[in-house]
Amino acid sequence: MKKLSLLLVFILSAQNFFAQSLQFYTGKRDFIPIEILMEDGSTKKGFAQDFMLPDVATFSFMGKGPKYANLDRKEVKFKSSKSDTQVQLIPVSDIKSLLYTNEETQEQFQLDKRLVKEINKDQELESEGKVLMLPLMEKGLINLYGYRSMMCKADFGNNYSAASNGNENDCQLTYVMVYLSKPGDTVAIAPVDYPSLSPLDLFNLKTLYKKFYTAYEMVGADCPEFLKKVDEARQNDYFSNKTFKEKKRATDDERKAALKGKRGAEASKINMKYKSAIYTDIYKKLIDDYEDSCHQ
Repeated sequence: MKKLSLLLVFILSAQNFFAQSLQFYTGKRDFIPIEILMEDGSTKKGFAQDFMLPDVATFSFMGKGPKYANLDRKEVKFKSSKSDTQVQLIPVSDIKSLLYTNEETQEQFQLDKRLVKEINKDQELESEGKVLMLPLMEKGLINLYGYRSMMCKADFGNNYSAASNGNENDCQLTYVMVYLSKPGDTVAIAPVDYPSLSPLDLFNLKTLYKKFYTAYEMVGADCPEFLKKVDEARQNDYFSNKTFKEKKRATDDERKAALKGKRGAEASKINMKYKSAIYTDIYKKLIDDYEDSCHQ
């Protein structure tokens, strides 16, 4: 048990908690400004309801991550203007991407439709997969998609509940779910599907880590030099507790400096930012290797 990697062990504690979006909390969600890129090449500008931004964490039952992050939507509720009383339901099958611009910060967030396939026990892609609207985390020659999943403690004794809005000190990161896909692809690969893992899976880390390397080999199969980098990472046990600790140490001083004088929700958000970055940086390393190896 002591040898369980910190990359995965936190998942054990997240199996019985509810899921919801932290951005919009409970109840009816607002319509927010949106630009919809359609499959036929046209564009719709207006307001849409019920979707999650790329940097928004979710509570999660194990096995329910994409559902509760609202990634598996079948349609998007759309209005041409916020004051419209008529809501149009646009099928996801007609949508290519969703673009949202934060009115306050002017930051743009993007969700792209992908057929997501997991890697099975035989190190092969499953045949069917599922269609999800994936939040774009990092744009590049290989796109990194994903979302954060947290559990938060509400004021109900020692019980955990989705009643918390996720901005308090009692919120803990459980995992960062990622997907790999090139910009022009229609398929995305989930190296390891964290929400579906069982405690038993965590005792067979060697098999799980094989899926990480296989995923990168699949998405970067067009570059022999990159495949050498993946094999080198495999030989060096890149996906490991050691790598996690190294990433954590590299940012600890910066994180502590950012926390100086901060309390409550403000401190919680800073901690969440750095914790999330540790995991995404681990995935981004091989993406950078792909760009350096074959596309200089």
